[in-house]
Amino acid sequence: MRIENFFSYYKKELISRQKQVEESILGGLCKSWEDYKYLTGKLAALKQEEQELTDLLKKTELEDDN
Repeated sequence: MRIENFFSYYKKELISRQKQVEESILGGLCKSWEDYKYLTGKLAALKQEEQELTDLLKKTELEDDN
């Protein structure tokens, strides 16, 4: 598997997981404040991971152009 394909696949998985967590929050699966805090923390971590992956891809593209 090429590295670009891996990154694309992984980014799609991160987005899919984000949507699942969002649906859990909006769907009322949080039975307590602790559940809500856990899921919002998980969502924030997934979004941060996606952003770091995007930044890495951009950096890699810029380095390849040089």
